[in-house]
Amino acid sequence: MKKYDVSREIHNPCANVYDFDMNFEEEVCTDNTDEALEKLIGKKLPEYKKTVSNNGATIEYELFLPRKERYVFSEIK
Repeated sequence: MKKYDVSREIHNPCANVYDFDMNFEEEVCTDNTDEALEKLIGKKLPEYKKTVSNNGATIEYELFLPRKERYVFSEIK
């Protein structure tokens, strides 16, 4: 099972940038990041885009909600 730091960013449509949610800081142990994210947000995943880095150490989810959110799983070694 891998251990991840998870960060959350909220899209600011006026500036077209993502701002870090300073009140969200999670650490999870999982082999399935899709399921872990569903637990973090408390519901089934909405439409999303998933990007995995070349070495697999970083997994990014962009959730297409009324206000887009981005969650980044960074593996802790």
